[in-house]
Amino acid sequence: MYRHVWGKLWLLAAVLIAAPLAWSAPRIAVMDFENKSQHGGWQVGRGAADMLTTELVKGTDYDIFERDRLNSIIQEQNLGSSGRVDPATAAKIGKIIGVEYIVTGAVTEYGQSNAGGGGGGVHVGKKGYHATVDVRIIDVNTSRILFADTGSASKSSMNVRVFGFGGGESWNEKSATEALRGAIDELVGKLASADLKASGSGGSATSSEPVLLADVTGKNVILNAGSSAGLTSGQTLTVKRKGREIKDPATGAVLKVTYETLGKIKLTNVESAYAEGNVVSGSGFKVGDLAEP
Repeated sequence: MYRHVWGKLWLLAAVLIAAPLAWSAPRIAVMDFENKSQHGGWQVGRGAADMLTTELVKGTDYDIFERDRLNSIIQEQNLGSSGRVDPATAAKIGKIIGVEYIVTGAVTEYGQSNAGGGGGGVHVGKKGYHATVDVRIIDVNTSRILFADTGSASKSSMNVRVFGFGGGESWNEKSATEALRGAIDELVGKLASADLKASGSGGSATSSEPVLLADVTGKNVILNAGSSAGLTSGQTLTVKRKGREIKDPATGAVLKVTYETLGKIKLTNVESAYAEGNVVSGSGFKVGDLAEP
């Protein structure tokens, strides 16, 4: 019996020790990359971002946000093209989904080159495929670019023609993709060594931070915090707006902050990093208003 009890105690201790470790990895989201090359269209940018996400999951300890969910949230929130965002917009997206860092980037080179020569009716040709990808890491809390670097790679193939007959190729998608993957592999090594810190709270608010309205569309609202901040579905919150700051005339220290009560909302869906709800009373809600349980 005692052995059974001690076994349960050791199991409980292991769970308590492991719990905080689950939050020790920096939480990152990779957005679709912009394609600035002459080939492939937007699919190349999205493909590069997918490759980078896969390799980061395989080769680093970062906690990577699911890209399908990320793109869905971008569309739902009408936050524009995911491949073309400035640091401020990237930070806003990061706060909504509850990550600490957003990775943006661009495929700046994705193409081919030709070389070769010969004589006596024999021509040996060489076709090269090149890819270059630039990435940036944006801190969600400060909107600052913390890291920027470039990855490049090439892939070549040979062909032989005899008196006009034989080898030769136009565009080889497989070789081009291998060059792109090589550029991504080079970037993963650099990203793995980036000095990223895990705050344990990400871009969303925690219980010690204010819960704010991140989006207001008619009677529907989205908060910048979720279950990780203690919110639950069905919970009712009071929405307030910051008013005047009363300061000490001698020291300038803030003595009191006034708030205007606007109304109430009821939560209908609570995720880890954000929550959705409906207005049950009041009006005039705006992004940035405070929501208190």
